[in-house]
Amino acid sequence: MSDFELDKSALKKLVNIARTKPLAFAFCPSAGEEDPVFFIHRRKKPDVLGKGLRKESGQPKVSFGTVSVNGKVMNLTCDRVIPGMSKKLKKLLRDQKVPMDVMLLDAKGKELGG
Repeated sequence: MSDFELDKSALKKLVNIARTKPLAFAFCPSAGEEDPVFFIHRRKKPDVLGKGLRKESGQPKVSFGTVSVNGKVMNLTCDRVIPGMSKKLKKLLRDQKVPMDVMLLDAKGKELGG
């Protein structure tokens, strides 16, 4: 298992923590047949996660920022948004048995289409 993979139980645990305080995340969409990578960390900064995921995946398109959860809605405050990110992330969460709606926000808190 690489440094940027979460199993289902760890993802559920981090989502529950994100209900109380914002956590850092990094997201890389799939390239070819690979699955997308979504990683949440309790202590690392978002830009550190983004750089590490970009280096490990070899993909230039990586989104990072903070994640918080309100009810069944996951709010992602992104420094960089990837087209189709919310749809891919929603599918990834559903596959991991953590179904949630995904809302993308820019750094100022303005809602984005994704």
